[in-house]
Amino acid sequence: MARCGRCGLWNQYPDEYKEQKWAGVCLWYQHRLTEDAVFEERTCPDFFEKVPQLTPVQHFDYKLKRDNLGDAYETAKRSKRIAYVGVTLSVISLTWAILKEVS
Repeated sequence: MARCGRCGLWNQYPDEYKEQKWAGVCLWYQHRLTEDAVFEERTCPDFFEKVPQLTPVQHFDYKLKRDNLGDAYETAKRSKRIAYVGVTLSVISLTWAILKEVS
């Protein structure tokens, strides 16, 4: 289960933060939680297990790059399929035109 306090995208506010009401903010969804709600179990499709050496901003940059790379891969696959369909239709229409000339 996802818990914001264990997510790399969770940015905890410093202790001297003027609004002591909030414990921190989620960098992805931009929601703030109180101290007692930080470790509650919740379902979050964007939960990203925190790596101790990275800061929340570094996690955020990595997630953005990873998501953009995945989107680019899916777009490239879709474009490749469309290109194959286009080439196939071109070959079929060329073959059709040649067969019409011969007959």
